[in-house]
Amino acid sequence: MKQDFKPKVIAFACHWCGVGKNEINAVEDFPDFKLIKLMCSGRINTALILKAFEKGADGVIAFGCPEGKCHYNFGSSNAAREYETARSLIELLGIEPERLRLELDFFSEDGKLDKVISEFVEGIRRAGPSPLSASNQRDKK
Repeated sequence: MKQDFKPKVIAFACHWCGVGKNEINAVEDFPDFKLIKLMCSGRINTALILKAFEKGADGVIAFGCPEGKCHYNFGSSNAAREYETARSLIELLGIEPERLRLELDFFSEDGKLDKVISEFVEGIRRAGPSPLSASNQRDKK
């Protein structure tokens, strides 16, 4: 792994879980971190996650409300179900399951979101580029 590797991380975030309040710090600290806001983590689906990897993400993280605290009642459980399905599929594709993470919590506490993002991005940095990213680069040559 090269020291200068900057992982491309896609984050899907529920509008209600407190990520919005903290997103500016996260984006400034991690320039290759792209935040996509959703009204609910229940909108996350396997196809969306797989598309992020297909388009070159080295890691995908999703943020939602804690189980039982979802604004729409079903979102957290739907996100957890889709996460498990996507995790199984990415393993079949040869992508390490650690490249996908689901965090169900409220992130309004100072520093909480930045800590989760820092840990995730550092793990992706250690893992190196996604196998799909590497194969996309070879295909472009």
